[in-house]
Amino acid sequence: MTHALRLTARVALGCTLFCSSLSLAADEASLPRPAPVGPLATPVPGMPELPHVGPRGTLGADVYRKRRRALMASFKTGAALVMNEMTFDGLREGMDFYYLTGIDEAGAALMLSPTAPPVPYRDSREALFLSPLDVEAERWHGARAELPSNSLEVATGFTSVYRSNWVPGALLDACVHRGGLTYLGQFTPEPAPKPKVMDAYAKAQERTYGCKVNDLNGTLARMREVKEPGELALMRQAIVYTGAGHAAGLKAVHPGAHEFEVKDAVEAAFKKAGSRHLAYDSIVGSGTNAAFLHYGKDDRVMKAGELVLLDVAAEAEYYASDVTRTLPVSGKFTPEQRALYDVVLKAQAAGIAAAKAGVRVADIDAATRHVIQEAGYNDYYLHDCCHFVGLEVHDPGDYDAPLPAGAVLTVEPGIYLPQRGMGVRIEDEILITPTGAELLTGAIPKDPAELERLMAAGH
Repeated sequence: MTHALRLTARVALGCTLFCSSLSLAADEASLPRPAPVGPLATPVPGMPELPHVGPRGTLGADVYRKRRRALMASFKTGAALVMNEMTFDGLREGMDFYYLTGIDEAGAALMLSPTAPPVPYRDSREALFLSPLDVEAERWHGARAELPSNSLEVATGFTSVYRSNWVPGALLDACVHRGGLTYLGQFTPEPAPKPKVMDAYAKAQERTYGCKVNDLNGTLARMREVKEPGELALMRQAIVYTGAGHAAGLKAVHPGAHEFEVKDAVEAAFKKAGSRHLAYDSIVGSGTNAAFLHYGKDDRVMKAGELVLLDVAAEAEYYASDVTRTLPVSGKFTPEQRALYDVVLKAQAAGIAAAKAGVRVADIDAATRHVIQEAGYNDYYLHDCCHFVGLEVHDPGDYDAPLPAGAVLTVEPGIYLPQRGMGVRIEDEILITPTGAELLTGAIPKDPAELERLMAAGH
């Protein structure tokens, strides 16, 4: 019987996708352990080394497993599919799957079924799906593990690992036996692409009569909003990398330098400090370009008497940072520039002072906006004050709800005056605490007098 026919038969017989698996009872579930290897099962010399699949950084498989357990505790019916939608197009997005698995393999998916019945030796409540093998593609991109694979189970932390062509059958099984499907992601407005999970659910519904979708949208976003100690450690490390880049930027800014020269110096410093990835495409804009929020051409020659805006940051194990500084190209602010800079700095200080657990992002925004409005620049403050930061530089979270302790967000007021050939933005990250906010990026200089001193010393 083919896989497809066998799977259809399982659904018809009222069995789960995992009924042939041998699963541990829920209260006895543990991380997979290495199994004995027979004398004829050892690798043959000369066989290609298989790429690692699974968590490989600071956070181990047990961390991701605990997250999946906590998530399953939040819904009591239905099965939830989470697909790997990780992308980097200017900035990293689609990190829900990675947050729950620590796996960055393209085409992978996760299914969580909190009411799945237990069976021996495997945990039937969670299953990892990996892309099918493609022998010809592997000749280009490298060999991949075959299934079943105990070593893969140990590396990923999953006792149930399948190929992704089994996902449609697993969804039908959930419709019949698990009380339907559960949606845990976020809704996205046009023209953003629709989440892949929605399309998968719609196809499952087309093959059933009345398969229910339980709408728990935003559940994962709210879970990701509160950062664990391990996450905060990685975010602090990303900030260290980012600080090294900003220090290099201070030295690289001078009249006659191209914007891309500054960007190159910053990004080289990120890598030298230990970062493997940018948190987002670097923005270095001088003169009028500093007034364009996402300016990316970076080929202008900086001139004496101008400002240059550096919105640049690094990652640590996919955890982002986000810091912006505005510098005088000549090494010293003009009185006009200093007056504008001081307004933005005062607005940021007001926003940070307003931040604590229980307030809303809108309250922090209002504090920054009040300062800028009183100074007469309300029409030139073009964006909101803040966004969440985490695995994505624009991390998901509930912007309308009171902020929880443990959330990390930016405070980044700005004033943009293209008619005067300048823009000022100052951006830092804060950690929300029960009584206030910890300034995470305080070691990266922003005091105008200190910036002038450091630029003078660097040149």
